[in-house]
Amino acid sequence: MSGTLRPDTRTSRRISTISRMTLDKELPPTPEPEQDNSGLTTILIGPKKRRFKVNCQLLCDVSPFFQERIEDPFHSQTVSLWLPSESPAMFGLFVEWVHSPDTFSIYLDDVITSAQKKGEKESLDIHWAIIHLHLFASQLSLGYLQDASIDAIQDLYLKYDWDVPPKLVAYLYTECETGPSIRLRRWAVAMVAFCLAVGGQPKFSDQDLATSYPMQFQALFQSLPEFSADYTQHMENMEKSGHDVQLKNPQLRISANKLCNNKRLFGFRHQAER
Repeated sequence: MSGTLRPDTRTSRRISTISRMTLDKELPPTPEPEQDNSGLTTILIGPKKRRFKVNCQLLCDVSPFFQERIEDPFHSQTVSLWLPSESPAMFGLFVEWVHSPDTFSIYLDDVITSAQKKGEKESLDIHWAIIHLHLFASQLSLGYLQDASIDAIQDLYLKYDWDVPPKLVAYLYTECETGPSIRLRRWAVAMVAFCLAVGGQPKFSDQDLATSYPMQFQALFQSLPEFSADYTQHMENMEKSGHDVQLKNPQLRISANKLCNNKRLFGFRHQAER
């Protein structure tokens, strides 16, 4: 994964942007089994086959996707799985969640803080890694990991005071299926509405500064009907609920959808009601 705004789609077409059925058809043959008596399995990630050691039982417990492909009743050896379209940066975060779900949010906070200290490229890298993590989790129906990752995205944008870049919106609406990307789309639409309402210059790194922020989104409204429809629906919902677009900052997250206090007026909650 690079530090540019648009991921390299030539080598990193993600699992989360295609259906499970298509995924199953496109997976390469399973690599030769590796002998490992530690209870770990080897997962190969990306075209360069970056190796990740993951607790086999924990991984199988996480999702049927892994259980169906890793557990083999006819072999006692550890079986490797190769996911050539996935990002190693994203999968590294995923492995951390598999092994330590209870402390994962703290881990993400530390990763974000560390990236901020290292520089702009590292911050962009972790931004895309968390975006991809949410999409990966959504594709596998891992609700709690989706929650943790999009919480981290909101915290990241708040820490840097970023506005959503038009290229991220274009990516979500042109390269991602609606289902896996729905929460990110809703959050991005809310961010766009807030940013256009309050005005100012975009703050996200590596943006196109030659064209004004509103003009860039006007072009997207014309070229992306789904984005335009979602934006219109969001603005109608805001009006019906009596919320002020200029006050409801999607960088700020609230702890639950059912809050009835003043925090509800200013924050944003991505999570569906449970």
